[in-house]
Amino acid sequence: MTDKSKNSPADLDQEAKDLYQAGKYQKAAEVFLKAADLYEKGGEICLAAEMRNNQGVSLLKAKQPGPALEAIRGTGEIFKEAGDRLKMGMALANEATALKDLGQTDPAVDKFAQAAVIFRELGEHELLLQTSQSLSSLKLKSRNIPGALFSMQEALESVQKPTLRQKLLLNLLKVPLKLLDR
Repeated sequence: MTDKSKNSPADLDQEAKDLYQAGKYQKAAEVFLKAADLYEKGGEICLAAEMRNNQGVSLLKAKQPGPALEAIRGTGEIFKEAGDRLKMGMALANEATALKDLGQTDPAVDKFAQAAVIFRELGEHELLLQTSQSLSSLKLKSRNIPGALFSMQEALESVQKPTLRQKLLLNLLKVPLKLLDR
């Protein structure tokens, strides 16, 4: 045990973030869990939920979607009750990623769709684009071609300053959608 790990939950949070940046995802997850436990004991439920969410992301990076899902599950509700819609959306997207990695396509699509609505409402264009790309990919894998095309088009239309590549893709996506409308 390092000297750092004996400190406050904020110190543990920073230690975990440093471990994450260094690519030590498993160890980062362990330290995020310790920070979460200390925040929870101190009655700081939102900070504990944030640490559990970070723990889940670390576990996803460590290719452990099952434990990641367990860490993340329920954090979205805590953020909802606290009125923090951005963190709620991020928690939903993280939960969806874990579900996707576990092969649970339908629940993943549902969680990604919920997160996309939140990001759209908040004007979080980058998060909306990432979430919509994941949603589109899942719909494509489940052979929901129109849904995949629509999700990607919707995401690209939300980009305020699209790159040349994004503009081209958006124009290409409009072709099949026009054909489907016939």
